Amino acid sequence: MKTLNIFTIFLSMLLLSACGDSKKKENTTSASDTSETEVKAPTSNSIDLEQQGDYTQLYAPGEDCKLTASQLAVALGYSDDQVEEQSNYQGSCWYKVTHPGNFTVNYGINLEKWGDKNIIEDEIKSGLKNEMIDVSISESGDTYIKRHPVQGFLLLLNANYGNPIKVSYSYLNPDGPKLTDSQREEQKQNTYKIANYLINHYQN
Repeated sequence: MKTLNIFTIFLSMLLLSACGDSKKKENTTSASDTSETEVKAPTSNSIDLEQQGDYTQLYAPGEDCKLTASQLAVALGYSDDQVEEQSNYQGSCWYKVTHPGNFTVNYGINLEKWGDKNIIEDEIKSGLKNEMIDVSISESGDTYIKRHPVQGFLLLLNANYGNPIKVSYSYLNPDGPKLTDSQREEQKQNTYKIANYLINHYQN
């Protein structure tokens, strides 16, 4: 009887040990799978994105605003009476936008005249390698959108064109209340809406 008990205990310990090894192997496999799916900064030859259209007009200098006030309202999902064009200086345009929460933010859209595709590529690569800088890809999948870490403006960067588009915002109301966290997030998200609308609008 004692011999049978000892054999039973030994068999139980052997089974428990085998289960433990199996779990360890499962955990190892899971960790390996996770590391393989991590997003890494692309190499110097892999920043090109498949183009969905011809954006020559978007990145070309001009005297007209890139969007009318009505188009900006559509981009933001607001009504026409909430958006007003304030200024146009050689195609650099600012709009006064009244948010649904009854606060006003000025949004700017202008072309930065760099005229050099190499500078555009450097901006993309440096942004992708810097963890402090937010770089995303447009809804169209063919343009990089780089956010300035302090000032918050966006740059639309396409390596096929030598100029970026800049989407800015400003809230200057010294006599009024400060924006809440949700309001600041709203104006931030609005810049992305404008950026993606611009790309889609000029996609020929």
